[in-house]
Amino acid sequence: MLNAYFHLLDQDILAHEEQERQRLKEEVKKLLAAAPDDSLYKLDLIDAIQRLRVSYHFEKEIEKSLKYIYETYHESRSKQDNDLRTIALRFRLLKRQGYYVSCGK
Repeated sequence: MLNAYFHLLDQDILAHEEQERQRLKEEVKKLLAAAPDDSLYKLDLIDAIQRLRVSYHFEKEIEKSLKYIYETYHESRSKQDNDLRTIALRFRLLKRQGYYVSCGK
């Protein structure tokens, strides 16, 4: 009887954890969608997701964002507000995703 109680308790905990995981995944998807496309915030968000090793949950969103960043790469490079950190992060994320990005001008 006690064993059955603990089994039910475990199932409740697992169900709650799964609901929380789904809620957090949706929240991260909303953050990705809401961030301006070539902003440092979006680059940092993608970087954090990849470093946490949970990017497989957000492959479509990351690919869509990085595709846009790649397609507007030369336009973004000419902006005045690009600092070295932003340029390096953009370069690294695009290279990691398999895009050809020149390290020169």
